[in-house]
Amino acid sequence: MLSKITLLIGLIISTGAHAAATTTVVPEPESMSLIVIGLGLIGVIVFRKK
Repeated sequence: MLSKITLLIGLIISTGAHAAATTTVVPEPESMSLIVIGLGLIGVIVFRKK
């Protein structure tokens, strides 16, 4: 039983260390502009419906 708990704790620690070591993905400027334009259009549509 103790070995299973130790294995589980080790797995959690190694997963956390791996997650901390990964690099974050930065979106391209074109993607960010499309997101902003899309949210703006959604805002305009919602504003016009009110």
